[in-house]
Amino acid sequence: MSDGRQGATLAATLRPRLRLAAVWVIGGAAALFVANLFPYWAIPIVAALLALCWLGLLIDGLVQSWRWRASGMPALLFGFVPIIALPFAAFLTSHALYWSHVAPSWWLVRSERSAFDRALTGGPMPTHVSDIERSGSRVAFRTVNALTGSWAGIVHDPTDRLAAARGWNGGPVATDIAAVFGSNTIWCQRLDSHWFHCQFD
Repeated sequence: MSDGRQGATLAATLRPRLRLAAVWVIGGAAALFVANLFPYWAIPIVAALLALCWLGLLIDGLVQSWRWRASGMPALLFGFVPIIALPFAAFLTSHALYWSHVAPSWWLVRSERSAFDRALTGGPMPTHVSDIERSGSRVAFRTVNALTGSWAGIVHDPTDRLAAARGWNGGPVATDIAAVFGSNTIWCQRLDSHWFHCQFD
């Protein structure tokens, strides 16, 4: 087989595997986004399925690399494709999980804003809220309570200081907002005006 035909055949064999790896990265992040909206059992199931799919890509890549071993170094790309996909998957997964926490709170504030505004002045609790916590001028509407004691909520903060809580990405949390509502502030994301989605531990 000439070098030109061999290169074309190698590219044709590699191309669908690159597409599968891209689907695994993008589709996996999307699946984890949706799974995180459901109860805690959904994430382990989806993560296990994605791991099996990745293992399938790796085995297929190693088999193809073995078949193409006589062609030289380029054949090793088959085995490297799933490995190269991992950092891209980690990046997209981190963002997907972050926004899967924020999206329900954003939608709740958007769809029931008047109910939240009334609750600030002593009105009834909005739907999908389990409890209301107050700390000075700040008001937290609990929406998620984990068995570990951590919780998440929609917080109204007229001072806007909670915008500085960037703990999700490893950023520091300022001292004055590190402990509010009797819990440790992990991270917050602005939803609208003085409204935030926050995670506490």
